[in-house]
Amino acid sequence: TASLHTEYSETNIAMASECETTTLLTESSSRLAEGDLYKVWYMLCLPLRKWITLAILFFVNLLNYMDRYTVSAILYDFSKEMCLPEKCSFSKEGLIQTAFVLVYMAAAPMFGYLGDRYSRKYLMALGIFIWGSLSLTASFMPSYWYFLVIRALIAIGESAFTTIAPTVLGDLFTDETRSLVYGIFYIAIPFGTGLGFGVGGAPSEWRWGLRITPGMTFLSAVVVLLFLYDPPRGESEGKTISNKSSYMDDLKYIAGVKTFVLNAAGFTCVTFTTGALAWFAPVYITHGIHSLESANCSADPNWQANYTSSITEDQVTFYFGIVTCVGGLLGVISGMLLSKYLRPTYQWVDPVICGVSLLLSIPFLIGGILLAKDHLAWSYLVISFGMYFLNFNWSVAVDMTIYVITPARRATAEAIHLMMTHAIGEAGAPYLVALLADGLKGKIRGEHTDYCDETVDYFAIQYSMFLPFLLLFFGGILFLVATIWVVRDKQAIDNENRTVSTP
Repeated sequence: TASLHTEYSETNIAMASECETTTLLTESSSRLAEGDLYKVWYMLCLPLRKWITLAILFFVNLLNYMDRYTVSAILYDFSKEMCLPEKCSFSKEGLIQTAFVLVYMAAAPMFGYLGDRYSRKYLMALGIFIWGSLSLTASFMPSYWYFLVIRALIAIGESAFTTIAPTVLGDLFTDETRSLVYGIFYIAIPFGTGLGFGVGGAPSEWRWGLRITPGMTFLSAVVVLLFLYDPPRGESEGKTISNKSSYMDDLKYIAGVKTFVLNAAGFTCVTFTTGALAWFAPVYITHGIHSLESANCSADPNWQANYTSSITEDQVTFYFGIVTCVGGLLGVISGMLLSKYLRPTYQWVDPVICGVSLLLSIPFLIGGILLAKDHLAWSYLVISFGMYFLNFNWSVAVDMTIYVITPARRATAEAIHLMMTHAIGEAGAPYLVALLADGLKGKIRGEHTDYCDETVDYFAIQYSMFLPFLLLFFGGILFLVATIWVVRDKQAIDNENRTVSTP
């Protein structure tokens, strides 16, 4: 049986991974006639289990973003309780994610190194268990600083999964189907983010909003251990490889791939914007509602007596979750399909899709932010279009990081990409935007002494949000510049794979 497995895996792995039904049935009938049931089983099970693996990783990624954004949903109530006798400042609220950055930056490179050399299944299962345990523990913390430390340590577990999961998919699926697969995998981001807002804000007590996802997280760790298939590295290219180079050699190689460097820098601008929006948009909208409804805010230029918002404070996170989910879902799917159908003809098109979609998202996002107080329903609609274009690039950008990097170094490259984009971008944005907002509050109070606190907070967040929008513009330009090198870098990997696969 062992010899049959070796012979089959070396000569037929590419055919099996393509999942061509006609070929499989023909080969199966031939093997059955010969009585070789093992080979038939291997041919039929490989295509099935790679889709099962995709489903498992999608579910875990969904939980990842649900868990991450439950905190955003409960941030307003959290701040009133955890920084007594006052409400937490904007900078303290943002520091929760910045502490996450520091831990992530330490853990991601380690898991990238391990993911290129050891069992990816066991590393991911361990990481998922760690993040579920710490997520549950954080909900019991009595004060701000204890909560901050525990939430920061969740980055250890999340970095294990987010660093390694895309490389498993890269080794399971070929270039022809990889864009589709990453599109499915990254649909979990807007879907999970939207569910996180809904789930986190659903219970009346904010701590219970943090206790819903950990149970499902523990279950997913068991599912990963029992059912996930961890393929040999390079399997989708028709070969099995191992990484015998040093970590410094890996870093030098990755730094020399210009498409990857520009992709990582551009995508960092994307996640900086999504991180700032996800963290502060619900709080920003809530301050806008209070500034129009509160009798203490009559000095607000748009204040109205007996005003009632079309969307109540309790509904803010729910509707923002819907906007994020629907806009992001359609955006990821559209970007994935556009790449899938255009790239075979125009090999340079992926960075163009990413860059143009980012530039298109900016006017919609700015318009939605400016409309939030006076025309809230229209604001949600306009933001949904911004989210649509903003999420165009998720699967396309990650696919680029896979196909321009040699298989043996993909986990390390993915760790660097995630460290820049999620740690520096998504998690760093809340603190930097919060510092800017805290600094602007004094200036706004000085110019408008009659403004109430809610109005001051509203405009402070509004002005500070122009920082991520400016970075988003630069991100779009960086992606467009990557068009110069993307074809050359991809062809280098294709040539390497053909050379290694040649007998």
